[in-house]
Amino acid sequence: MKISKKIIFILTLLLIMMTACVQQNNTYPVEIFSEMHYNQAQKSQEPPRVPAHPDSVTFSEIGSEKELDMSSNPANNYDGSYLYEVNCTFCHGANGNGIGPAASKISSEENYWYKVTGEKHKNPANLLTSELSKDNAVVFIKGGAGLMPAYENMLTEAEIRAIVDYVWDDLR
Repeated sequence: MKISKKIIFILTLLLIMMTACVQQNNTYPVEIFSEMHYNQAQKSQEPPRVPAHPDSVTFSEIGSEKELDMSSNPANNYDGSYLYEVNCTFCHGANGNGIGPAASKISSEENYWYKVTGEKHKNPANLLTSELSKDNAVVFIKGGAGLMPAYENMLTEAEIRAIVDYVWDDLR
């Protein structure tokens, strides 16, 4: 019996297609979203995080006898230097001079804003030479400006004041 080359080609192609669809060794056949698969080695690249409140209670089950105590204020547990490090250092730098790791990217001609508008962003503010009063700085941090986000919904007023006190009293 004679088998034509066309039938052999179609069967070979079908066999290749079927074997390509088989998942091997518990891996994804196609890695489209690699950022979704967390690798422990990436932990060193993450920014520092504010830890959970020391009196926090884990959820165990519905009807549990444990009650979550919301009366204590966790803002008292974090000093201004730590809050500054977590929230401000990336742009304003560790010593507040406006030269953080992101500063060169913010004012670069390679960023998206410059490519779209043709205007460069200013460098982040030098907090050491800022002429704002402490109260005006709190208002400014709450509302944000330009690229700086508004922290009103991210930090409490006590936390924002702790950051301002740290910058005005310790960094200067």
